[in-house]
Amino acid sequence: MPSTLNIEQLNANPSSRIIIVGGGIVGAALAFHLSEAKSENHIILIDKSLETLLGSTGHAPGFVGQLNESPVLTRLAKDTVQDYLTIPGGFETVGGLELSSTPSGLEALERRQKTAQAAGLPAELITPEVAASLAPEFIDANSIKHCLHFASDGTANAGVITSYYVNQARARGVDFLEAAVTGFVTKKDNETSKIATIKTASGDINSESSTVILATGIWTSSLISSDKTPVTQLPIPIVPVAHPYTFTPPRARRVETMETEMVLALMITPPMQLDPTESAIGAWPSSFDQVLSEAASHLKNKSEFLVQGQNKDPEEPYVADKPFNGIFSVTPDNLPFAGRVPDVKNLWLAAAIWVTTAAGTAKLLAREILGDSEHSTTSEDKALLDALNPARFQGLEAGLLLRQSLSKYNDIYNREA
Repeated sequence: MPSTLNIEQLNANPSSRIIIVGGGIVGAALAFHLSEAKSENHIILIDKSLETLLGSTGHAPGFVGQLNESPVLTRLAKDTVQDYLTIPGGFETVGGLELSSTPSGLEALERRQKTAQAAGLPAELITPEVAASLAPEFIDANSIKHCLHFASDGTANAGVITSYYVNQARARGVDFLEAAVTGFVTKKDNETSKIATIKTASGDINSESSTVILATGIWTSSLISSDKTPVTQLPIPIVPVAHPYTFTPPRARRVETMETEMVLALMITPPMQLDPTESAIGAWPSSFDQVLSEAASHLKNKSEFLVQGQNKDPEEPYVADKPFNGIFSVTPDNLPFAGRVPDVKNLWLAAAIWVTTAAGTAKLLAREILGDSEHSTTSEDKALLDALNPARFQGLEAGLLLRQSLSKYNDIYNREA
C-alpha cells in the first residue's frame, strides 16, 4: 500500500492530529478504532514499511489462549477475540488444550478450570482419549493422564486482521505515511515536556500540536532513548528477547480436528536479550538446534518437526521454510504499556502487546484518548489502564527491571529454569 500523503503535506496542517507510529496489528487496530469516532482529529499512521510487516506481527503464530494468571490479560484477551471474530478470516475457534501426567499437574488444571469459569470462559476437563481425538497428530493418549479443554480459544491470522484494520481505517479517511522513524525532539512545556518533532529518515515531522502514540513493539525502548536526552525520565522496560519457532511441513487439513495446515510450535529456551535492527527476525544461535530437538521429542509427531535452524549470520536472508528466531517483547510484570506518558503530555504508549490482546488494548486506549461521552471510559476501563500505566515502574532501578523482565520469559516458557 503506498503512502497517502508526504511529510511536506503533513507539516502544512499540524493541528488536531493523532499520529500513530507503528503499523503492525496494534497500530492498525488503533487506527481502526480511533477512526470509528465522529471526530475532527486527522489520524495518520507512520511505518517504515507499508507493504511488509517487519515487526512481530509478521511472524506471530497466532494462537490465542484467553486465560491468563493476570485477570487484566484475560479481560483484554476476551475483548480481543470478540473483535477478531467480526473480521472475515481473522479468527478460527479451534479450541486449546493443556495436558498433564502428574498429580500436581491435575491440581493445576483443576485450579485453572475454576479460574476460567469465574472469568466466563468455557473450560472442561476431558479424558486423554478425547484430547487425542482433537489433536491426533500431537497427542498420544497413553502418555498423558489429565487434559483441560478451552473451547473458545483459537488461532488469529495476524496478517489478515492487520490488513482488515488498515483497509477499513483508510476507507474512513486515515492517512498512511511510509517513513522510518529514528527518534524524537522534545520541548519543555511547564512542568512536563512534549514531542515537538518526530525525526524520520525522510525528514522531520512537526508534532507539537499532535497526539503521538507509539505502537512500536520491540523498537520502543530504543526509540525513546535513542538520543543523548531520553524522551521520558520514566523507565520503560520493554525488553526484546530471542525466541525460536519451529513447525511441521504443510499437510492436508483435517477439518474434524484442531489441527491446521501448518502447526507452529513455540519452543522452550532460556531468555536471551537482543537488540533488533531492521525486522523482528533475529540471527539464529546454534544452541537453538538442540533446544528444538529436545522440545520436539515430547510430541507424538516429533519426527515431522523441523529442528535445523537458519540465519546464523544476521546478514543472511530469511528463509520461510525453516525454523527461525522471532523476536518479541517482555516486561517486568508481563503486562503491556498502554496509556499516556505523564511527563510527556502528548505522548502515549501502546507497546509490548501480543496478538492475544492487541484489539482489546487498542479499543481500551481509543476510548481513553477520545474521552467523549460516546467513547468514555468505564470504571473497569480505568482499572485496566491503571494496571497498564506507563509510569508504573517509576523509581525502580534499570538492572532490576531487566532481570524481572527476563524472569517473566521463564515464567511463560521455561518454568523449570
